[in-house]
Amino acid sequence: MSLKEETLLTNFKGQKIFVWGDFIIDEFVYTSSKRISREAPVLITEYISSELFPGGAGNVIMNLKSLNAVPIPIGFIGKEEDGKNLISILKKHDIQTSGLIEIDDFKTPKKSRILSGGDNTKKQQVLRIDTKNHKKPSQENYEQLFNNIKKLLPERGCLIISDYLNETVNPEIFKKVLLEFPNTISVIDSRHNLLSFKDSTIITPNEPEMRELFPNNDFITEQDYFNAGTELLNKMNIEGIVLKRGHKGMIVFSKTHPPKKINIFGSSSIVDVTGAGDSVISVLCLSIQSGLSVYESAKLANIAGGIVVMHEGTYPINFDELSNALK
Repeated sequence: MSLKEETLLTNFKGQKIFVWGDFIIDEFVYTSSKRISREAPVLITEYISSELFPGGAGNVIMNLKSLNAVPIPIGFIGKEEDGKNLISILKKHDIQTSGLIEIDDFKTPKKSRILSGGDNTKKQQVLRIDTKNHKKPSQENYEQLFNNIKKLLPERGCLIISDYLNETVNPEIFKKVLLEFPNTISVIDSRHNLLSFKDSTIITPNEPEMRELFPNNDFITEQDYFNAGTELLNKMNIEGIVLKRGHKGMIVFSKTHPPKKINIFGSSSIVDVTGAGDSVISVLCLSIQSGLSVYESAKLANIAGGIVVMHEGTYPINFDELSNALK
């Protein structure tokens, strides 16, 4: 590891990063399957155990924490058991929760993954059950959220937005944040709503999201991606785009350089992509706040993503893994 990289990773320690987004409970239910039901052609499984992890914006928080940063969560959760479980997990890891607002009748989103297999075999996912929130927060809730952001966010900081379209992230509030804190670095991961975040710093779409933004582009060649990314960069008035391409790596767009490709780190035989984007955006934000360019930050984030996809389930990158990968 070079002196520059070693210093960079050391700089991660103690950095405050603010994460505004949809806080989700990731539940993994482990079962044993031995026979097929006589009632229907389905597996009969026997419950073994279950685990809960922070997902969505919560997984970004856990990634930042395991990289020795100080993550500050901002968002909505419900007052039900899932919301209480989420708060409990965060507090167990010494994570400040004052920026989270508990709302009556708000359902903390949950993704329940049912895994099954024989007694001595690897458990594989056979079903996922999503529990979604269908209650839109009130104007008063959003005003409280904005006040929390004003109270917590420094004049110059890094704000990650993790938007899974569960009503926590409001683009109008984001515009007010930019007016109130014009020096804030904002790194955006938004499902199908990226165009609502003009004037942000960096966006991190994946290939399907890029195709959705340009329905008339066939995206046959890499030049098609280069053209679309460059157009999007100018259209949104942002400093950079990190296009996530799965096993094909990344393409990085910035105002100061032509598009650059980054090949995947490690093996293309991916184990599980769950949460990889959360690791990418966490390292990206920390690196930019440490003074790296968009391209340099994306290279480091690409390494983090390559490590995480080789692990099963919701797995946050940790400092030692990233440090060892750079040696």
